Amino acid sequence: MNYAKILKRGWEILWSYKTLWVFGIILALTTNSGFNGNGSRTTRREVDSENFNFTLPSNIQQTIDKILETFNRTLFSQNYSTLIGIGIAVLIFIILISIIFAIGRYVSQTALIKMVDTYETSGEKVNWQRGFRLGWSRQAWQLFLINLVIFLPLTLLTMGFLGCAIMPVIVSMAANNEPTGPGMIASIGLFFLIIFVAAIIGIILSLFMEIIYRECVLEGQGVMASIRNGWKKVTRNFKDVFLMWLILIGVRFGYFLVTIPIVILLIGIALLAGGGIGVALYFVGNAISATSGWIIAAIVGGTIFMIIFSFPKLFLDGVFETYTSSVWTLTYRELNGLDLGKETLPAPDFDEPKMAEKDDSQILDQEIPPAI
Repeated sequence: MNYAKILKRGWEILWSYKTLWVFGIILALTTNSGFNGNGSRTTRREVDSENFNFTLPSNIQQTIDKILETFNRTLFSQNYSTLIGIGIAVLIFIILISIIFAIGRYVSQTALIKMVDTYETSGEKVNWQRGFRLGWSRQAWQLFLINLVIFLPLTLLTMGFLGCAIMPVIVSMAANNEPTGPGMIASIGLFFLIIFVAAIIGIILSLFMEIIYRECVLEGQGVMASIRNGWKKVTRNFKDVFLMWLILIGVRFGYFLVTIPIVILLIGIALLAGGGIGVALYFVGNAISATSGWIIAAIVGGTIFMIIFSFPKLFLDGVFETYTSSVWTLTYRELNGLDLGKETLPAPDFDEPKMAEKDDSQILDQEIPPAI
């Protein structure tokens, strides 16, 4: 397999077929790709309250107290039926959002795979409306079922093992009325061991999932047949798939490094814009009341911050997802070619101008040669 040609062709498709970006952005939005907070770290340390005492400014503390007082008074003045209704409404809203995100994810994923494959096969570029029609198909539902079949049992098993990890603490509490050091150490060790094993299984599955997805979308296989045939295709060409997987991990790491200064710049611009407008609105709202000033400043300033930071970052993540998806589709096509004993790359240059076909009117306008 010629990895350089695949990566180069994926780059060419990325910039020559910008309609794909629409579905890459949707995929990035619905899968929470890109910078996902891995850089955030939480540390715990003991602080002596006598040597360290942090207090908020009096006006801020009074504002927070008023907000909490208003919230508690409004919340607990309602009867339980109203609270249950609010809870059900929030739950329904969360479920609806989850369904919308799931539809967006699998439709965009299916559309990207089909559009790249169609472009490589015939040179046809479709608009985003037809792309949605390509994505809105039985294969999108089957991709959801594939993930359900594979990851639901693994999730349940992981949760079960994590539940078992706390058994040493429970046993030590039953014997001594409080958790003991060995019990806690054993539980913590089991917890990290289970997490480590689950991560290893996830890494192994990531070698197979992209090929399984394309087995379903491009070959029209059912759920179990896609899993079975995708597994066989990867094991049969394990070296090629593994090396491409490693290359794309390196590409993703390089993308992360490149976007670090961009993210810092976006955060700075967002803080200046959101913070500046928030401060201005605070003084405007403070004319009404201190509470109103802080609330208006927080809501408007926070919204502006999220818009300025999130939209450019989402666009970059969407373009990157488009590239990686295209590379995996090209890899799958190349694997099919290797199975048949031939290579499918380099792809023909579909961007070259083609000779227009003559229509009937042009034929009639031509001079008819005299009959002999």
